[in-house]
Amino acid sequence: MLFNKPPSPTRPRRGAGHEPRPRPAGPRPNGPDTPLMEPAALDRALRHAAWRDPRVERKKFTEVYSAVRTLERTAAYVDQALERLAEVAEALRIGQTTEHDLMRGLQAARIEEVLDSLDRLSKIAADGKLNLLHGESESLYLDFGHEAFRYVLPPFDLRRGPKGLDIPHLKDGFENSSDVQAVSQAVRLAHVRVSQFAARLSHDAGMLVRMAKTYEADISVETEEGASHTPVD
Repeated sequence: MLFNKPPSPTRPRRGAGHEPRPRPAGPRPNGPDTPLMEPAALDRALRHAAWRDPRVERKKFTEVYSAVRTLERTAAYVDQALERLAEVAEALRIGQTTEHDLMRGLQAARIEEVLDSLDRLSKIAADGKLNLLHGESESLYLDFGHEAFRYVLPPFDLRRGPKGLDIPHLKDGFENSSDVQAVSQAVRLAHVRVSQFAARLSHDAGMLVRMAKTYEADISVETEEGASHTPVD
């Protein structure tokens, strides 16, 4: 009878303060509806990571480290895209302020050359791996912890066309002022969008580095504990 006695209803089984918290309503942190991982979401992910298995820790450390490298590689190409958009903005300024037809023609050609190079950047960003600058590629995602917490980064389309940055061509050079204004406005908007994506890459890389350090620390502790239990001959 003593072993079959049910627990007292007034006495918590796991102690006060250990009851699981209810999951908040709404989309999961850092899901498709949330562009950045907030500090509270990161804390939850780290708590989930505390449910540990050494083999899982090593696997997750490798996955997170690989994701950080992907973000860093992507950020390098994004920086190049920002530089080229800045070149286009300067060429537009020069072309609209100069009176020399030859100079205006050279600036128009330069604008088209630089904008077309964005398509090449979006292709070579893959480097044989996941390409986050081609809108038709797969998203980068990682699952953390036993509650299937997922980090997702959808691809950004760096191409010049309508599916990407949507920057029109200067069909008549600087002869058509409405075309020039359309290109100028599209370049300004593209610079804002690419800058926002660059900021997210920086934010998420920092967050994943923190996550990788958590896994790495757990692996180190597990390795030290295993060594301390190794019998000495």
